[in-house]
Amino acid sequence: MLSDPELDRFRSKGYLVPDYRLTAETLNEMREAYEKLLHDNPTLSPDFLLGPHLENPGTQGVKGSRQWLEFATHPDLMQMAADLIGEDIILWGTTIFGKPAHNGKETPWHQDGDYYPIRPLETLTIWIPLDDVTVENGPMRFIPGSHRQRKIFSHHWEENSDLTINLVCDSEHFDENTSESLILKAGQVSYHDVYMIHGSLANNTDHRRAAFVVRLMPATSHYDHALGAEIGRKHSAHDYGKRPLYLVRGRDANGNNDLSIGH
Repeated sequence: MLSDPELDRFRSKGYLVPDYRLTAETLNEMREAYEKLLHDNPTLSPDFLLGPHLENPGTQGVKGSRQWLEFATHPDLMQMAADLIGEDIILWGTTIFGKPAHNGKETPWHQDGDYYPIRPLETLTIWIPLDDVTVENGPMRFIPGSHRQRKIFSHHWEENSDLTINLVCDSEHFDENTSESLILKAGQVSYHDVYMIHGSLANNTDHRRAAFVVRLMPATSHYDHALGAEIGRKHSAHDYGKRPLYLVRGRDANGNNDLSIGH
């Protein structure tokens, strides 16, 4: 589904917004499912809902549904993912970031993969906005090309209640002036590499900016549940040691991925 120029753009920049948009029907189904998810989880913050595709709640306790697994594995999304990371694909996580209206917190510049129990570290993230993303409502920002060295840069701890996370990428590794904002219409999709330096500004508008996030890994890598349990001592909310893996395309090319844990 992806053209050669799109593939070149992904390799060069580390992220891609393909010439594609989910149908209005699918988008409406996702929005309705999100409203139901919020209704079913009234005690949880809408800003961050982990694993909505899991019918058996994970450590955060989100009461999800298989419908989100169906959204995450939409055939078009999987075909584009295969164009980027190969035919053998494992889904290992989903998240919904609610980004509610008047959310005064920003997400600082960071990389995700430092605490992923995946070796070699490879993950492709699909980012699907349920609402239009504008300059004003806290779009995600990327540092294009920051993935090319295939390394996790040094980070520091920043104690700041106005930030969504406190582990911040050290400034010598990037130039903020080169950043590009992800401005999308609801139902568009973006793909980005695990080594990408990214962040987002606060949403100070009157409208939410919700997005559904899907984490995929090439099945040539190993999701190490034992390492995930060890990492989980620091990041207990993410339940890395018990994550169920879904072989959504091809085969377990690595041969060591445990597809029974958590199911």
